[in-house]
Amino acid sequence: MAFCIKCGVELSDTEESCPLCNTIVFHPDIKRAQPKPLYPPTEVFSETPMNKSGTLFILTTLCIIAVVVTLLSNFSINGGLTWSHYVWSGIVMLYIIVVLPIWFRRPNPVIFVATDYAALTLYLWFICYLTGGTWFLTFALPVVGLNAILVITMIVLIRYVRHGILYILGGGLIVSGIFMLLTEYLINYTFEIREPFRLIWSIYPFAAFFIIGVALIIIAINRPLRESLRKKFFV
Repeated sequence: MAFCIKCGVELSDTEESCPLCNTIVFHPDIKRAQPKPLYPPTEVFSETPMNKSGTLFILTTLCIIAVVVTLLSNFSINGGLTWSHYVWSGIVMLYIIVVLPIWFRRPNPVIFVATDYAALTLYLWFICYLTGGTWFLTFALPVVGLNAILVITMIVLIRYVRHGILYILGGGLIVSGIFMLLTEYLINYTFEIREPFRLIWSIYPFAAFFIIGVALIIIAINRPLRESLRKKFFV
């Protein structure tokens, strides 16, 4: 049994409008025809999954073309290979860093980060060799190597240690601050800018990283403080 919402007349279940005031009867169980939309329907394109093999083929082809064009341009302009070594070696390094992980279904970040640092180290050695420099062993290798150890260690701890993320981040920031001091020392020692132990700019990032790192470790140790900050910042 239903009643008109406007005049209160009793209606049968099959009535679509009130016989007295012509008010449309609404019944949630009765399916109504959808009115014509005001605007034409938007054309929806189906999302097809990206063809991984095709993408890799295109990226690899583009890299090969870039290398070949670089070599040909250098040879045709200068009559030999002079500057093209810097370009094609950089393209190879970028390919290893960006494209190589796409070849694998589930790339392990630990392995590929180590591979990226190895590619960067070889690239810097090649540049040092081409320029006849002496900065690779005293600057590039220790800076890249120590940075690689720091980053890989952080990734391993975050990936495989379930608890203690604040300890990991705090310790990583403190070590990063020390790494800044060492970087300026190696710059001074290698390029003889000033006395090796005369540190200027690296003190500022060291102080910032050290303070933030110690603060994170204190928060990790103090459970009431940690819970209070978690509730306050909704994390």
